[in-house]
Amino acid sequence: MTVCRSARPAKLAAALVLWMGGVCLGTCAFAQAKPAAASANVAPVRFLVVAAQESILSASVAGRIAKVPVGLGDSVRAGQVVASFDCAEVQARRGAARAEHEAARVQYEAKQKLQGLQSPAEVEVELAAANVNKAQSQVQIFEAQVAQCAIVAPFAGKVARVHVKVGQGVNPGAPVIELVGSGPLKARMNVPSQWLAWLKTGEKLDGKVDETGGVVALKVTRIAARVDAVSQTVEIETELASTTGVVLPGMSGQVRAPSAL
Repeated sequence: MTVCRSARPAKLAAALVLWMGGVCLGTCAFAQAKPAAASANVAPVRFLVVAAQESILSASVAGRIAKVPVGLGDSVRAGQVVASFDCAEVQARRGAARAEHEAARVQYEAKQKLQGLQSPAEVEVELAAANVNKAQSQVQIFEAQVAQCAIVAPFAGKVARVHVKVGQGVNPGAPVIELVGSGPLKARMNVPSQWLAWLKTGEKLDGKVDETGGVVALKVTRIAARVDAVSQTVEIETELASTTGVVLPGMSGQVRAPSAL
């Protein structure tokens, strides 16, 4: 009986040591695995390459396409005509308006000369002057309509898409030509809001383009002033500081935070 009483405390002490050792091992293993799991959970951020200037040129008047002197991929300069309408009717109306304006002007000058001879009343001269102004306004209206018959490039670039063909009728607002500016390219992306702890304007990020596999250096130029409350992301805009290979608008890729690269 004495031997059993003396062995019992020893067994309890050994069990306690084993239990504490197991707890320590589990805690240490969790502490060591936690950083690795956190690093593995850092997902890449998708970015989209866009042009600094791009526009869809649309028709401002209804008409039939007469000329499309540019094609897909052609380079254009600012102010160059990229499409024109058949505006024979509008031009004829402009000619008629010019003739009416000339007739009103001649009549007004005649009234002024007769006024010196005290033949016409003063009100007749004022009415003649009003007719001149009215005719001039009509001419200006048709001049504006004729100017809208030609669609010009607002900036230098390349043709990304042609929506119309010669002889095709279009309505106001219909797309005609898509242009992409020839200036430097940009990249836009939505990054986690936690990046704001270190992300500043001028920060450089390393990215990779999916289509070509080329590496690009992205320099942060703009950061949105609001965080999206649902996705907890913030939109940023970057410029392509350097690239390897061909990079075109519409390409996409991925970038990681510098700490996760």
